[in-house]
Amino acid sequence: MSNTQIIQNFINRENDLYCDDCLSEKLDIKPRQQVNQICNKLKKQGLLKREVKQCSSCSKDKFINKMEGI
Repeated sequence: MSNTQIIQNFINRENDLYCDDCLSEKLDIKPRQQVNQICNKLKKQGLLKREVKQCSSCSKDKFINKMEGI
């Protein structure tokens, strides 16, 4: 399974909002920049929404990721 699929499956499965740092840590995808690139690509494709909100994991205000329409 590709890292893109891993990220999509995780975000679809979870009902929380996660920043790139926390996704990288939870999914063991290194470097963190790879998560950022994948999430930005999914956003451009209209599959993912990225906005500044509180991350459910680290509680910091950062760009969080959620599937579009959720």
